[in-house]
Amino acid sequence: MASQMQTDSSSAITRLAAGHLNAPVEDLVVTRVTGDASTRSYFRAEARGASVIVALYLTPFDENERATDRLAKAEAGNPSARLTFANDPCAHIEVTRLLIAAGLPVPSVLATSGADGAMLIEDVGDLKLQDWLNDRSEPEVVGAYRRGLELVVLIQDATTQALETDSICSHLAFDEAKLRWELGFFFANYFNKYLKVKLDPSTSNAVNEDFKALCSELSARPRVLAHRDYHARNLMMIGDKMYIIDHQDARMGPSSYDVASLLSDPYTKLSRELVLELIEHFIEMKANSKLPISNIDEFRMELDLMTVQRMLKAMGTYASQAAQGNTSYLPYLEPALERALAAMTSLGRFDSIRGLLERTRV
Repeated sequence: MASQMQTDSSSAITRLAAGHLNAPVEDLVVTRVTGDASTRSYFRAEARGASVIVALYLTPFDENERATDRLAKAEAGNPSARLTFANDPCAHIEVTRLLIAAGLPVPSVLATSGADGAMLIEDVGDLKLQDWLNDRSEPEVVGAYRRGLELVVLIQDATTQALETDSICSHLAFDEAKLRWELGFFFANYFNKYLKVKLDPSTSNAVNEDFKALCSELSARPRVLAHRDYHARNLMMIGDKMYIIDHQDARMGPSSYDVASLLSDPYTKLSRELVLELIEHFIEMKANSKLPISNIDEFRMELDLMTVQRMLKAMGTYASQAAQGNTSYLPYLEPALERALAAMTSLGRFDSIRGLLERTRV
């Protein structure tokens, strides 16, 4: 069921979708929806001019179980499970409720069939911000990015709610272990699998020292609620309204996390001048938020550090997908590399990893 959605009347999932759309099963038209790198499958079910997205997970789930309990069970079987805990259906339900309560525009979870590993989600269309930006005027582009940053502020303002409700978000964080795991993922996939580079021990040790310093400093920064994957493919446009998707893995992280993801996004190209303007806009908005930035100079340095980490992790993801035969992400490797190098240059640090990236550049 996870790889192919059945459309005959015996399918509990199609009955669920048809029931929600108030249409006979035989009137239902089901098409696969292409998603980013994910273990879930998505379909659009349409009938009588209305539609809903069906998310299929690999295994059944109990929709009434708390995501924190599922995390505890995963850790009982594997102490390091927290590092890779993601794409959990109960977390999707829980985080969606949290963000909607905080006034965020995320697609609602409309119905679930945990026994079938299925979830019905509000359909917010196919138009990603990445594609919406094509042929837009500069004021429209600026307006869209300002809106995107306004939503980041709202996400961060929901930090208190996440903590007070004991949300799964508050149990997961970009701590040093998680940040180091992500850079290990980058190293293994980009250097070992993609470039097939064998490094001498001294180079490997020097790079790991850079990684250790980067992750130690970022993990020590104050944490707020972060989307975790906030870029132009996870912001959907319907008219002038922006929706946030792929939010189920939200967790605590530095205030710069989602800002770095959006403004250094390899899927788009913004001028340096516009990026600087947008950073100032974010800082101004934060001054009037529930969680203002305490030290602006430290935030700017943190943003460069976060950009390095985020872009290296993105490169690891693109390289991992290429190793699995999906080459659609390869065009974004170079932009991610450029932005990581630019941030390291701005910091004037991390010479070992910067030098290695420049020497092995393809």
